Amino acid sequence: MIDLADLFAEAGIRRALYRYCRGVDRGDADMIASAYHEDADENHGAFHGTGREFAEHLVPLMDKAPESSGHHITNALIERQGEEANVESYFIAFHAQDYGGRAFVTGRYLDRFECRNGEWKIARRQVVIDSDSPATHSMDLSAYPRGGRREADLSHLWFR
Repeated sequence: MIDLADLFAEAGIRRALYRYCRGVDRGDADMIASAYHEDADENHGAFHGTGREFAEHLVPLMDKAPESSGHHITNALIERQGEEANVESYFIAFHAQDYGGRAFVTGRYLDRFECRNGEWKIARRQVVIDSDSPATHSMDLSAYPRGGRREADLSHLWFR
C-alpha cells in the first residue's frame, strides 16, 4: 500500500531525475550536480567519481556535438524504506555525434536515493546499457555493464 510519505518521496525522486536529464541536455553542470548529494558515487561506464565531477566531465564532451541531446526517463520503479530508496529508471537517449549522425541508447539508471535535510538526491548510481544503435561507434560503451534477464542483470538483487 502506498502512503503519503511514499508519494512525497516519489515526487522528490522524479524531480531529481528530471533535473539530471535537463542538465545534460542543456549543458548545465550545476543542474546535473543538483541531482546528487555532494558525496555521491557515480559509476557511468569508464567514469567513476562524484556527481559534481561527472557533471564537469560530461558537459565539455556534450558541447562538442553540433546539436543538443535528448534524455528521456520512462519507467521508474521506486522502493522506499524510510529515508532511502532503490530506484530503477529506464532511459532513452539520443546523442548528436560530431560527424553529424545521431546515436540512440537505451538503458537504466540503478540509483540509491537518500533523503537528507528533506531533499531526495542520488547517493549512488550505476548505469546499465540495454541497447544501442550502430551510430554509437564514436562512443565507447565497452565499460558499461549490459542488461540481462533474471540473475544475469545487475538489478536482480536491487529490489526486495
